[in-house]
Amino acid sequence: MVNKNYSSALLYAEHCREKLSRFQNILESTGHDAIVIGSGSKKTQFQDDLTYPFVANPYFREWVPLGKRAGSFLRVDSCSKAQLYLLAVEDIWHTPPQQLPDDYESCLEVIEYTSLEDLKKCLLKPNQSVVILNETNDLDIPVERFNPKAVIDQIDFQRRNKTDYEQACIRRANQMAVPGHHAAEVAFRSGASELEIASAYLNACNCSESDMPYGIIAGINEHAAVLHHTDLNKDRVTPRSFLIDAGISCQGYAADITRTYAYDQGSDYAAMIKLMDKVQQELVELGGIGQCPLELHVQSQHRIAQVLIDFNLLKTSAEQAVEQGLISSFYPHGLGHHLGCNVHDKGSRLANPQGDLIPASKTYPNLRASAPMVANQVHTVEPGVYFIPTLLESLQASDLSGSINWSEIKQWIPFGGIRIEDNVIVHADNTLENVTRTAFAT
Repeated sequence: MVNKNYSSALLYAEHCREKLSRFQNILESTGHDAIVIGSGSKKTQFQDDLTYPFVANPYFREWVPLGKRAGSFLRVDSCSKAQLYLLAVEDIWHTPPQQLPDDYESCLEVIEYTSLEDLKKCLLKPNQSVVILNETNDLDIPVERFNPKAVIDQIDFQRRNKTDYEQACIRRANQMAVPGHHAAEVAFRSGASELEIASAYLNACNCSESDMPYGIIAGINEHAAVLHHTDLNKDRVTPRSFLIDAGISCQGYAADITRTYAYDQGSDYAAMIKLMDKVQQELVELGGIGQCPLELHVQSQHRIAQVLIDFNLLKTSAEQAVEQGLISSFYPHGLGHHLGCNVHDKGSRLANPQGDLIPASKTYPNLRASAPMVANQVHTVEPGVYFIPTLLESLQASDLSGSINWSEIKQWIPFGGIRIEDNVIVHADNTLENVTRTAFAT
């Protein structure tokens, strides 16, 4: 397990060496001479002079913690360091561009450029096969070397294995997010609106919306049943339940945490949250090297079916609820996903570096992860149970309607649902580090 007291600069230096080795192996296997990754460009809004908030693409952020610096390029070739090209032009209208931490600069060869023409001369060497990974083909290279699938597949396959630096960033992101979650619970219990709760979260984390890896999901009462409820209500309501799914970014790496709260802590809803919390922690412990995400998902369905049985909502066995597909009306998403610079990290279905996919499950074709778990991956574990009116209406009209205690179900719809989500690192010794629980505990 990584030494948590290791300095950030030392971890970053090791990270760059490991990334360089991986990319040089990819160059050797694909026959190219260099890989260039662009951070991306700012986009101007239609018929306006304002730009959208800029976020560098994840391939760039995994190398360089400059998520807000547009027009940057990283070149990886056979040299002993990757070369970072930063646009440097005089600009009196905007704040100075984001800079690397001082103790990170020695890990890269940092070069400033002032024009695209000069940049092309540096990045595109004569008689070299250079691959470009970027949203737009700013360097006008042949289309077959612009985001080639063969290279991206190999990168995505190796991205699954997180370096000690990447693990430390995700660990720190969880620590940074916890004050926001505490503040959100306090705001909910004080009767705040969804928008006010989100503001309390950001204030406690000392960050802006642009620092968030995804929009804050904050659902009060029935809105807790909306899986991605980001259109937050400005009006205060009489509170019953609250679900918040929110993280933060650290050096470009995401935390992804969900918690659910009952206003009446003596209610049946509060008791179900407590039971779901127990189930979630049991599901975390089932993970480990070689474990199959599909099988873990099926396990989670059985356990959530049993929760519904325990609360007299199902009139069938857990086994039948899963076999008949009934449980998917209460738990319509997967157990979790890979986590990194992408909130839903890449490579989770790759069978090999050549890009072959593990066949999707016929029963659960939309699961994000299907490849067996390996060391140094980071996974979310997020079982949920929801009372979504449209799904319940379809279920009531189906042949499975008799398996549901509808008189009891009606009492749960006003509470929306429950989801609990932690971020877990799978270590090489097969220990599981639940960085979210540790962050809340400390």
